[in-house]
Amino acid sequence: MKRRNFLKSGLAGLSMMGIPQLGLKAAAPSFSGYKALVCIFLNGGNDAWNSFVPASGSGNSQWTVYNNGRGDLSVANSDKTLPSIGTLNQGSGNPYYDSGSDSAAYLGGSYPLTSISEVKVNAMMPELARLLEDGKTSLVGNVGTLVEPLSGKTDFQNAAKKKPSFLFAHNHQRRIIYTGKADDLNTTGWAGRLADLWSGINNDSVMGLNVSFNGQVRLMTGVNSKPILFSPDQTTTYWDMKKDSDNAVYSSRRNLFSTLYGSNPGSDPFNKVYNQMLKGSLDLDDLLQTYWNSDHKTTFSSTASYGESLFSIPTKTQTGMEEELNGDLIEQLEAVAQLIHLGSSNSKMNFNRQIFFVNFGNFDTHGNQAEEHPILLRELSLALWKFQKALEEMGVDDKVATFTSSDFGRTIGNNGDGTDHAWSTINLVMSKSSGTTFNGGKFYGDLPNFTMGGADDIRDGGKGRFVPKLSVEQMNATLCSWFGVPDADMGTLFPNLSNFKSSTDIDSAFLKLSNAKLIW
Repeated sequence: MKRRNFLKSGLAGLSMMGIPQLGLKAAAPSFSGYKALVCIFLNGGNDAWNSFVPASGSGNSQWTVYNNGRGDLSVANSDKTLPSIGTLNQGSGNPYYDSGSDSAAYLGGSYPLTSISEVKVNAMMPELARLLEDGKTSLVGNVGTLVEPLSGKTDFQNAAKKKPSFLFAHNHQRRIIYTGKADDLNTTGWAGRLADLWSGINNDSVMGLNVSFNGQVRLMTGVNSKPILFSPDQTTTYWDMKKDSDNAVYSSRRNLFSTLYGSNPGSDPFNKVYNQMLKGSLDLDDLLQTYWNSDHKTTFSSTASYGESLFSIPTKTQTGMEEELNGDLIEQLEAVAQLIHLGSSNSKMNFNRQIFFVNFGNFDTHGNQAEEHPILLRELSLALWKFQKALEEMGVDDKVATFTSSDFGRTIGNNGDGTDHAWSTINLVMSKSSGTTFNGGKFYGDLPNFTMGGADDIRDGGKGRFVPKLSVEQMNATLCSWFGVPDADMGTLFPNLSNFKSSTDIDSAFLKLSNAKLIW
């Protein structure tokens, strides 16, 4: 098992868009409480159709049509019994276990859901199935990058209709999701622009709004703002420069460092940026020295799927799998849970708003999909359950919305050993199941026509690259509305959102089901 001490920090470098501007900034809004958004990015393009398996029924969006296109990578139309979580039997007692083969377990069946009829959940993810069944998670179907609504293949082939730039390319599609504008690869990130709008948020703390566990991700970079960078590893601090130290050498070293960033106060913008970065990095070090220790961190009494301590990584003896789980997502979400504990506490950091970015896996399953995808799905399911249990134990599950995103979906057709880059996919949103803030246990949107070369495939005789009907921006704008972003600022964050309005009001573009928003 990996070391459980984590959190390496560093102040982000210069903005990817150039030198941050040093002019006037808008004042931070006033919020009376705490909220957080947690983005789990499934890096590489998750295969949603094997994660959430089309259910039986009639029409072209059901299992038989999916099975015809998917071939030998199709998940069997076999219902598994969803067990109670926290008492899972180990090894061969797992509900998905099939002769010790990960691929057989992965393709062997899925869990039906009471409140969702469109899809079932892959057998490797009993925890996620339980979160859906308990109303703590909802699914957003047939979603992807869009500039304007497209009805299907006919609209896609219409040259007058606008499409996202560089479809099916990893780096470009990630950029589009980050920028919040599907026809602009080079602008700042939507969370970065929000940080610009909310300058001084969290009592003007050096932590700011955005925290990235994947480096200087464009999503969180604005003109005047940058994310704070963390990594689930050993804490890195300035050597022997503790604030208010009784050690004269430490104090002298700190004073010298402070002099460095104050020694060139002239009008040169480069000096200003450099000095700000030096000061900010020392302020961040002070903050972590104060709060990132056993006196301020919390411990969790809840247990997880196999009765293990909440954030421990189950072994293959417990999971009954051929391979050990990597544990990266579990460790990152443990660190996020601790930061939420510190940020949401009035007696600790006492923040108002935070956005976290977590990167997980390589879901680019062109080959060995039946061997590699089940390992990723198993850890995703476990990590989501552990994280939500931690939020519940801390009493902040109604203050946090966790959601997934991914480069794109995968083709229905397989290439003999895996699936290729496509478009439409399924994302999830997780939050508190009760109360009036989260409409959980639902399926927003629909499923595509799974016929290869059919009405939703981009090409006749195609591989099953389906045109999405919902925009990623619609989902993210809905989350941002709950987060406290006023309708008047939605155009700044998501410039194409107005293309998806069904009435004159911008909120008509938000995700709704039977006139009820996903989250509000």
